[in-house]
Amino acid sequence: MFFDPFDPPKEIIEKATQTIQSGGIVLHPSDTVYGLACNPFNQQALHRLLRIKGRPEGKGFLVIVHDLKMIKDLSDNFNEVFYELTDKLWPGPVTFLLNGKKTLPDTILGKKGQVGIRCPALPFLNLWSKKISSPIVSTSANLSGKALPKSIKQLKYLFEKQVDLFLEGGEVNQKTKPSTVIDLTTFPPHIVREGQKLREIKEILER
Repeated sequence: MFFDPFDPPKEIIEKATQTIQSGGIVLHPSDTVYGLACNPFNQQALHRLLRIKGRPEGKGFLVIVHDLKMIKDLSDNFNEVFYELTDKLWPGPVTFLLNGKKTLPDTILGKKGQVGIRCPALPFLNLWSKKISSPIVSTSANLSGKALPKSIKQLKYLFEKQVDLFLEGGEVNQKTKPSTVIDLTTFPPHIVREGQKLREIKEILER
């Protein structure tokens, strides 16, 4: 299904919401790279997502939230640094690693017991998460250990028959980087993956 992710129609939001709530997998555009999404509290969906990507367990997953209120279901690991950084960098292509709640599935937490959390700027993702009223797992739409697909055609070849809903929001931008990941479980915080807004983030962390 093709749509404008900057001005998503209500029927797209509704269809994506129903798919996630019924335990399905959605391939979707984002403000970074195309992603594969599912319900973080549905173990069957999480294991299916791992199989689709060919990804081993233990790495954990990134979770999208609409606002800070949603984070209470994911972590208790909040401090002044977290609120300062989210105030300056969210919504946007920045992921924060926090110590996850022990009630979260091990598939989400990974071996380190952490959860990656991001509040995206793209209207579609923001409205989708708000509609669901729950966090959404979103991992890059690529096979584990392989390069990101360079076109919609390649995405469709790899995943169209593997997912329940394929949302096309424009051609793949090969220059787009994933989100920058900042580990807030240590002090001082440190960058574990370099991506978008890297210079701005380094300036903030070095102050």
